[in-house]
Amino acid sequence: MIAKDFISNEYRVIDSEEPVSHVLPVFEETDCVVVMRNKKYIGMLVEKELTKAKIPPKAKVKGFVKPAPKIKLDTSVEEVARLMLENELLHLPVFEDGKLVGVVKVDDLLQRVVEERFGDEKIKNFVSKDVAFVSPDDNIGKVLKVFRKKNISRLPVVEKDRVVGVITMRDVIEKVIHPEDKPEYGEFVAEKKRYLRIPVEGIMTPDPFMMPPSVKVRDVVREMIERKIGGVIIASNGELFGIVTKKDLLEPVASYGREENVFVQFCGELDKVEGFSKQTGLSIAKRFLRKHKDFLENGRLYVYVKQHKEKKHGLPLVYCNLRLSSPKGLFVAADEGWGFRSALKNTILAVEKQLGKVEKKG
Repeated sequence: MIAKDFISNEYRVIDSEEPVSHVLPVFEETDCVVVMRNKKYIGMLVEKELTKAKIPPKAKVKGFVKPAPKIKLDTSVEEVARLMLENELLHLPVFEDGKLVGVVKVDDLLQRVVEERFGDEKIKNFVSKDVAFVSPDDNIGKVLKVFRKKNISRLPVVEKDRVVGVITMRDVIEKVIHPEDKPEYGEFVAEKKRYLRIPVEGIMTPDPFMMPPSVKVRDVVREMIERKIGGVIIASNGELFGIVTKKDLLEPVASYGREENVFVQFCGELDKVEGFSKQTGLSIAKRFLRKHKDFLENGRLYVYVKQHKEKKHGLPLVYCNLRLSSPKGLFVAADEGWGFRSALKNTILAVEKQLGKVEKKG
């Protein structure tokens, strides 16, 4: 399969000089927005990029554009999935002879590939079990911090070990972030601080849609597409089991047909992480994988990296989230460190503790 097989014309094109406040309503019509400057492509506008802590009322789109690689009509579906993961994007523009001819959307890709390849597998094999959650009494400020730190767009709301709601990036944008009609920046910031103290209970969607761990992958994909949601809470009798997102299901697509025993993929805003080296990262990751190769057999290793503002002795604080999928299970861990190497090694140590427990049981 190639990009041409599921190219879409359902997208919007906006100018980089447009005010953000004018563009926000566009996301109610489509989640795919291509940004141009003087009719020249410069990138995509991603909804979560608009959840910055302080968006001045007159801010323009150009300040929030996310660079996105151009793909061709004959780009393989595996490469499309890999680029989506690597660049943290769920839509990619398709070009032919230098002209934008459409976009490839994650929904179309998953619907086609899942049906043909792994639609009958149980969703529990793809679920992230180490899931962050909030309580109804937590405030929106905490939600935003978790969204940014963990690079997620939805959080289950749990009370007394039961899932009672869900809060998403869309909820926050529409009810908290939307910078409409604020005449002065200072006034806007003061109003925003008040909003951030609102409890989750006032924003969340109560009694969210959930599915059991035993359902098939194709059923989950169908529900995500029909309900226009980016992820599904997986629960057993109301108790949180985990969560699965479209990005989680892109992983097996990206690694399909690869010869490596364990396919390794780094993703995130890698160009903004000081000292990041893919070669160094691969070296550290493969050393870890060789150590456990007999136990793991094969699988996929995805590493998300993000740099924070803090620095110590010249090294930035780096957040790392590691997701290892193998026949022995799904292992997820997150940690931080001063510098890329330290963050990656700390996270690997966290995963090794999980592996050690499973190896002993085996």
